[in-house]
Amino acid sequence: MATYRGRERCRERIEKLARSGVSGEALQREVIAELERAIGFDRWCWPAADPETLVPGGGLADHDYGPALPRALELEYSGADLGAKDVIARRRGPSSSLMVETDGDLARSPRWEEVLAPVGIGDVAAAACRDAFGCWGWVEVYRDRSDHEFTDAEIELLGQVGPELGGAMRRQVGVRGGGGVVTSPGILLLDHDLNVVSQTAAARSWSERLPGAAAFAHWGILHPVIYPVATLARTGEADRAHAMLPVPDGGWVRVEAATLEGNGAPAIAVTLRAASSEETFDLVCRAHGLSRREREVVTLLRQGLGTTAVTRRLFISPYTLQDHLKSIFAKLGVHSRAELLARLSALSPPDHS
Repeated sequence: MATYRGRERCRERIEKLARSGVSGEALQREVIAELERAIGFDRWCWPAADPETLVPGGGLADHDYGPALPRALELEYSGADLGAKDVIARRRGPSSSLMVETDGDLARSPRWEEVLAPVGIGDVAAAACRDAFGCWGWVEVYRDRSDHEFTDAEIELLGQVGPELGGAMRRQVGVRGGGGVVTSPGILLLDHDLNVVSQTAAARSWSERLPGAAAFAHWGILHPVIYPVATLARTGEADRAHAMLPVPDGGWVRVEAATLEGNGAPAIAVTLRAASSEETFDLVCRAHGLSRREREVVTLLRQGLGTTAVTRRLFISPYTLQDHLKSIFAKLGVHSRAELLARLSALSPPDHS
């Protein structure tokens, strides 16, 4: 285990990396290398998150339970597991370990007992990559069963770097464009055990365009985002049973799940469709670091309201509105309202719904 000074150097290097402009896979792999030198682990994963629903999407990973990933996610998002990533993301402290969550008895976690233990994984530590605008992903690291558990100091280090990594992930979302090839909505029908009963051709087309599609097809599984979304629908959390993911052509796909009614019907319907402009708008505003009030201002401007109407609607003075606009312009790199609206139009795909 690294000394206090070693952990501090690791933290400083990671914070510098997060602010350097390095992004995507390059950033993730450099950060993982720094953490591995400082605290030591054998496997890891780094999924992105939908900041609204805290559902994990695509990401990088180096572990050996890929074919069992659907079951791991189903158990984790069932509400019955311990140390779930979405739970950690809501806490004041952004990091924890499975050993801490289970009070030293890893077998209390169904996910560990059924999926992780059989491949030799012991303790698991996770940190939410969370800043003031939401949680944008998680860093999750694993140790072998023969290794010692993660210490409080090591878990704290993960928590310390979480906000900077969250900011880096958020900024990466902010530079994405809209557009992309329009594809009709696709539908997957799943049984109660989340196995595919049937699907439309459009669903297959969407699945092939999602990040990491080739690897998941090799394992014989659906894209991982589908399993937590479907699980949340099955457990009655309909308000969270959706997520948005980027697709390589620059657009966004929204994945939604709902339970079906009727005797003999498959348990869950999963829809994959192009995200609407309103859905993407909120995400883009968050990604650029707009405050809640700034998002309200931009929303009203997009509706065509002028200065007087905006100030009356928000009960603010014209001077306060100008202050908000200056901040918004700086964050989006524009110099006028016309440029602002054009910029948002370019970042948000047209609404084909």
